[in-house]
Amino acid sequence: MANSRDKGASFERKICSLIKHALGYDARRNLDQYQVGGADIEIPGWSIECKAYQRSGSNSYKTSWWEQCVANCGDKEPVLIYKYNNCPIKCVIRLDVFEHGFSTNQDLVCEVDIDTWFYIVREKI
Repeated sequence: MANSRDKGASFERKICSLIKHALGYDARRNLDQYQVGGADIEIPGWSIECKAYQRSGSNSYKTSWWEQCVANCGDKEPVLIYKYNNCPIKCVIRLDVFEHGFSTNQDLVCEVDIDTWFYIVREKI
C-alpha cells in the first residue's frame, strides 16, 4: 500500500509540474485528500483526479476512477488523468466540455492525451 501511495504521490507531483509548464498554474497536490476526500489537484475551473497503475489487462481507465472523479469535483469540471506503466498519460473528460449542447450525462466522456487536454483548458480560459 505504501508503494502504491508513493507512486500516486509521485504521479500527482509530475502532473503539477506539467500543468505549471503548459498552463502556468501553480498547481499543488491536495494533501488532505486521504483524510477528508476531494480532488487530488485543483486549478481554476477544473478538479483533477490522478491515477498511476501497473498495466493490467486493459489500457483503459476503470469506471470507479471516473465515478470518484465526478463525486469529488463539486462545481468544477472533472478530469481523470491516468497512466499505466510504460504507456502515455491519458485524460478523461465529459463531452459537454466541447459544446454545452451535449448532454451533461457524466457517462458521456471522451479520452484525450494530456497535450490535447492542455489545449482545451487554454481555450476555455
